[in-house]
Amino acid sequence: MKLLFIGDSLIEFYDWQQRFTGNEVFNYGIAGETVEGLYARLQAVINKAANPDFVFIMTGINNVAMGDRDFIRTYRKIIAQIKAISPSSKIFVHSLLPVLFPFITNDEIRGINDELKDMAAKENVFYSDVHAVFLDSSGSPRASFLLDDGVHLSDEGYRAWSTEIEKYLLRKE
Repeated sequence: MKLLFIGDSLIEFYDWQQRFTGNEVFNYGIAGETVEGLYARLQAVINKAANPDFVFIMTGINNVAMGDRDFIRTYRKIIAQIKAISPSSKIFVHSLLPVLFPFITNDEIRGINDELKDMAAKENVFYSDVHAVFLDSSGSPRASFLLDDGVHLSDEGYRAWSTEIEKYLLRKE
């Protein structure tokens, strides 16, 4: 299978090819990227990956960190462009992950995730609620899944996330 991972540093900083050996993996994550930045480079990325079977998108937390909560419209454009260029690709919108930042609340992230889930349903693409996997039984972020900066992922966090992705790859839908 051909797997395309696009988005921000959470995509860039992991070796998806090593995790999903036996597949052709394209990692086009860029640290610090916003939803608008991804949209601006999307045509070139999709052309390089040429008809991926799966497209996994993780973007938006940098927008939130900059105080921009109004990026769903641009996110819809990303999905529309992927569908236009590669109509057979299965597209997965990942929820934003919880963070340990004093100026970004996880209630705020949950609200944005509700918008992402609604958008995914309306756009007829898959929504992956990885956020829920990153919470402990009390609803707090699992600190062991995050690095000391409170946003980037530990090896344990990447294992949890990639295990969720693997479940989709093993489905026969």
